[in-house]
Amino acid sequence: MSKLLFQENPVMIIPSLAVKIGLNEAVILQQTHFWLTLSKHVIKGKRWVYNTYSDWQKQLPFW
Repeated sequence: MSKLLFQENPVMIIPSLAVKIGLNEAVILQQTHFWLTLSKHVIKGKRWVYNTYSDWQKQLPFW
């Protein structure tokens, strides 16, 4: 049995980060960090993430 109520990918929220920078900002920063850990795109030694507006809407449909 899953610990999730629904079979969806959860969005992580770190409470201490949300307190420091705001809830919306913490969600975006955490999602960006998540994608950077998976990204294989490296340009001039920097890892990159590219999501379209539609991609972000699918990940964060509550905005």
